[in-house]
Amino acid sequence: MSRSPLYASLLALGVLVLLAGAFFATFERKEVTQPIAAHGEASYNRFFALEQTLRQLDVPVTALTTLDPQRLPLRPGDTLVLGDDISRVDVDDAARIAAWVRAGGHLLLSPGSTVATHTALFEALNLLDPRPAEFACSAIHPMGSAAGKSADDVQLCGRRFRLNPAAVATVEASVGDAQDGYLFARTRIAAGSVSLLVNLDVLSGNQLRKAGAQQFGWRLLAPNIGLGRIYLVYALDGMSFLKLLLLKGWPALLALSLLLAAWMAMRSERFGPLMPAPAMHRRALLEHVQAAGEFVYRRDGGRSLHNLVCQAVLARLRRRDPASTMLHGDALYARLAQRSQLAPEQIAHAFQSPANAQAFRASIITLARLRSRP
Repeated sequence: MSRSPLYASLLALGVLVLLAGAFFATFERKEVTQPIAAHGEASYNRFFALEQTLRQLDVPVTALTTLDPQRLPLRPGDTLVLGDDISRVDVDDAARIAAWVRAGGHLLLSPGSTVATHTALFEALNLLDPRPAEFACSAIHPMGSAAGKSADDVQLCGRRFRLNPAAVATVEASVGDAQDGYLFARTRIAAGSVSLLVNLDVLSGNQLRKAGAQQFGWRLLAPNIGLGRIYLVYALDGMSFLKLLLLKGWPALLALSLLLAAWMAMRSERFGPLMPAPAMHRRALLEHVQAAGEFVYRRDGGRSLHNLVCQAVLARLRRRDPASTMLHGDALYARLAQRSQLAPEQIAHAFQSPANAQAFRASIITLARLRSRP
């Protein structure tokens, strides 16, 4: 028995063992974090990271998309963060929010890229000065960091806003000044406070990964932390689609209705007029044909009409049955009788010149039957 296959198997097994040992000797286990695009609520809720952070810190927090009093029962000690365009806040909600702030609430919002002095909310709060200010940036450094740029720094950039003199007198914290304008300002209104920030990007998305954003965000929410609930309004629901369509889209609805009506009229079946059709003997075409026939009949007693019909019958017979071309008289009548299953005497009588109107009518009926046969 040859031992070559055994040696070859042992050699292959040894090679596999060496390869496996080399793999496990050089293998190093590592945990790699691969960032992916936001999905789920994180893709549309700009305050999702802030909400989760506050929940982990056991701070009562609610994320909303509405200012409905049933879902947003503002109480003294609560904090409201408005992350949507404040021009969408109507007069009633603006008055309710302003009264809540004066009773002890804390409102955090942004005037926007163009300072919204004449919006309902800022008119109710009476804070902003309409004078324009310049674009500026300011770096927010984390506490305890060395001077200079750091990966944990946050840039606060935007068009500055100005406060009216009464609001400037009650400013508690700010980034900027009354002369050049503010990037951030917190001012007192009666028992409450309003924090104005040039934009809320520092509280949005992945910005909270930076220590500077975390510390600055905590200072933004500080006035009422521990006193009530924090409401994060990241978007405001607009009017319903049907209401918006009726108010703003009625020209498009009207045009579509006209197009639909035109399409239905084009595709619908034509049934004709609703009035009954006139009697057969009163139709103009039939009257004309009948009058022409009566004229020709009166001219020669119907002999010319009878001759034309006979010629038409014979011409059709010769086209359908060329062998009948040589037939005449009784032979022709017999061939016609065979094809039409009529009596030869009846066919012979039909080809004779009519003596009166009754004979003319009978001959034409027989000739018409002969012409209609295949």
